[in-house]
Amino acid sequence: MTFGEKIQKLRKEAGLSQEELSYQLGVSRQAISKWERDSGYPETEKIVRMSKIFHVTLDYLLNEEDIQKPEIGPDEKGIYVSREMAEGFLFYQKRKLLKTGVAVSLFVGGLSFSYWDEKISMVFFMACMIFGIILLISVKTADNPYGRIWIEHLSFDKAVKSELTSAYAEKKKAAHMLNLAGAALIAIGFLLFPLLVPSGMHALEDLIFAVGMILAGIGAFLCIYMSGIVRAYRLLIKNEEYHEKRK
Repeated sequence: MTFGEKIQKLRKEAGLSQEELSYQLGVSRQAISKWERDSGYPETEKIVRMSKIFHVTLDYLLNEEDIQKPEIGPDEKGIYVSREMAEGFLFYQKRKLLKTGVAVSLFVGGLSFSYWDEKISMVFFMACMIFGIILLISVKTADNPYGRIWIEHLSFDKAVKSELTSAYAEKKKAAHMLNLAGAALIAIGFLLFPLLVPSGMHALEDLIFAVGMILAGIGAFLCIYMSGIVRAYRLLIKNEEYHEKRK
């Protein structure tokens, strides 16, 4: 069996598409197709990664003689996450959380226009609602090449795991402060600002309510975005704990 035939066989046994394998290796789907047709050969680093992804020895991959494939222990199954794949996953999550956070902030902030009598205010209100809905639909319907990361056990090189752990520690500190700031803005916008309005001053009441809703929308964005980022990092570096909680 040739190298390309082995890669194709192992990939299908692992339930991976060419695109999913390409994400794990940090290459294009065309490169995977080329290797499987024996029209090209990957770099040594990529071969080492494939041996970890498929849980086979380098000798098995490189030797075209018919040698027996090693058995996979139950504790060895999962996805090998390269540095490129981890970075791609985190970038995908940030983009997804950005859209979700903006959508929710538009829903909350858009309420600032709902109490104004002018027709133009209702136009702005409806525009915020429609744009927010479009963002949420785009998040829901977008292709997710990293879906298996949420359900599979993960394995890393020590250097990659160390880098992610350091980044997680920094993000966690920043997220804690920004989440507190976000919660404070939500409380101020919904609870404090309505109390600041003098009785009988309807125009000022509408203005203060609008400012309060905008602040609450900003707070909602901060909470959603930062909490989601920390959750994504935690999934990567505390994978075992994450799966234990899901049981």
